[in-house]
Parts: sequence; C-alpha cells; structure tokens
Amino acid sequence: KDLALRGYGVTVYEELPEAGGMMRYGIPSYRLPREILAGEVEDIKALGVDIICNTRVGRDISFGKVNEDFDYIYLAPGAHKSQRMGVEGEESAGVYGGVEFLRDFNINEDAWIKGEKSLGSKVAVIGGGNSAIDAARVAVRLGADVTILYRRTREDMPAAEEEIVAAEHEGIKIEYFVAPTKVIAEGGKVTGIACERMQPGDFDRSGRRRPVPVEGSEFTLSVDAIISAIGQEPDVNFVPEDSGVSINKWSCFDLADGKKAETTNAKFYAGGDAVTGPWTAVGAIQAGHNAAAEIDSAIRTLNGEPAWKAPAEEMIEIPFEIDEESEEQPQATMPEMEAAKRKVNFAEVELGFSIETAMKEASRCLRCDAEV
Repeated sequence: KDLALRGYGVTVYEELPEAGGMMRYGIPSYRLPREILAGEVEDIKALGVDIICNTRVGRDISFGKVNEDFDYIYLAPGAHKSQRMGVEGEESAGVYGGVEFLRDFNINEDAWIKGEKSLGSKVAVIGGGNSAIDAARVAVRLGADVTILYRRTREDMPAAEEEIVAAEHEGIKIEYFVAPTKVIAEGGKVTGIACERMQPGDFDRSGRRRPVPVEGSEFTLSVDAIISAIGQEPDVNFVPEDSGVSINKWSCFDLADGKKAETTNAKFYAGGDAVTGPWTAVGAIQAGHNAAAEIDSAIRTLNGEPAWKAPAEEMIEIPFEIDEESEEQPQATMPEMEAAKRKVNFAEVELGFSIETAMKEASRCLRCDAEV
C-alpha cells in the first residue's frame, strides 16, 4: 500500500485463494469478520496493486522468474508451518498442526460446518498460545468436546487473557502441567493421547520455571483428534541457497546490519513473522511500512532524487472538552454475545460499544502531562 501511494507499480503473489495472510486463514471469523478484511483488501487493490492469488513462488512461478521481472522484492511468507510435537505416532490420521487446521477450516468452512469434514466428538489441543485457543474455539463450534493441554501454569500461557477467559466460558477445559508423550492410534487413526503430569523445575532462560515430569503420573485421554499448536515457523524453502538471502537456524530471514527490512541481498527485503518469528498483525503491518520506506529510499538514492515527504494530513478538530477534575474510571468492558449462543456459530463475538460508551471512552484523558 505504501509503495503504491508513492507511485510505484506493485505485484503481490499469494499462495492461497484469497489475500489476507494469517488474518484471513489463521484468525477465525468470530474474531475478524470476513467482510471487514475483504474491504481492506479491496482498498489496497483500488490503489493499483495487482494481487495474484493461488500462486506459490517456487511452484507456480519460479523464484528466478520473480527475480528477473522485478527490481525490488519483499519477502513476507509469514509463519504458516506448525512445529512438530516430537512424539511417537504424530503422523497418524487425525493429528493436525494448529496453523494447518485453521487454514483448512477457513478454506473449506462450508464442508466443516456441514459435517463433510469432522474432528470427531472429543478433541485435545496441545499448546497455550492464541493459535491453540483459536483452534479450540473453532473445534467447539464444530460440536466437539475440547480439552487444552498445557505444560505450564495459566500465568505462563502466552495467549491473551481475554481469549483464555472466552474459551473457558464456551466450555473448553484446560489441563495445566500436562505434556503429551505419545499419540495412540489404531489402524493409523488417532484413538487417544498418552500424557504425563508436570511440575515446576529450575528457572530457564525465559525466567520461567522449566516443567519437569512427575514420575508415575502417566495417563491417557481418549480422543478422536489432536491439534498441536505448540509453535509455528516460516516455510522458506522457496528461496534458493544461492539467492544471497541469509536464513538463520530459526528459518527466518536475516537482515543487513542497521536495516529494518533489507536482507543480506540488497535487492530483497523481508518482514513480518518470517523475520521476527510468530508475532502480531500490527507488528507485520509495521514491518511493511519499514520495508516500503527502505525500498523507496534505495530507489531515490540510486536515481539521485530527494527523500520522499509525506503529504500534509488534514487537521481534524476534536469536538469535546476534557474535564481534568473527573474521577478515574475503569475501561469499559466490551459487550459480547452470550457463550451459549456464540459457541454454535461463527458470528462475531464482540458486539461493539453503544454510541454513548464509545464517546465516553474516546473522551478519556490519558493525562499526557502526568509525571511518571
């Protein structure tokens, strides 16, 4: 978008059927309505950006062809590959990676909702991040009895607290200090998962206490499907070894010294999860801003042109006054659809503020003059 606004011709190659990346294929519609995201994509297209879907670089078009056709290239493949659990039996039918399950559901939503594809009646989700919570909440909406297995404490879960609470309200059970040891299968199909209880051990590099197994605590859960959401990483196999773009041991792109987006090959820039590892949508958007600025700067420097200056923004008058003597008030709670209603459909959970509440929240004084 930034490059298009600066007058450059931009082409995007997208492997999946629609643009949007993880926001389209990783975040369920009950959190991010499809029509909102589609509107944003259409706004970008309206700037002249050419988005070519169902096209994977390295499969449908060669990396060399892209390198030949374009002057500068931005690499932003995201982190769409789930990390393996590393336990026996995880190749069995009925074991899904968290990212892969969410992608398949979002591509084939009608088939899943109609029951043409099914997880079964009992599902175990491994992990404690937002992807694990998303996968669990989707599974519940598909009619499954869902249990999340997490090897640390609730306080250690990287998922947002409000997402954990929402999952609990929807009837999802969370077992803490539990780790899988083996996938149990019959005829190549999952029938259960063997686990063991954990307990806090010594502190690790993250400052958290490392979970260690409790001897003799093994048990088995009978399940029809397992969704492993213990982590995800970029799939960067489409980049040839002789590209000059350095890839580190975390399967992420290395950046040039002192750069925010330029890689070790000055023609290629990178950003998002493929640089930082799994992060946030806001972080990926900022990475795009950084890359556009560096690409534009490189072109202008090469052409001997002055630096780009952003056009002046229209001044907006704020029609309200802040009462500095007003008492502090807690942040308004976002109204949500009742758990019993929302767990049987994929309608947006958050209902939005009333006009009165929205205006009150917008008028909140952050006390910019306050001394810390």
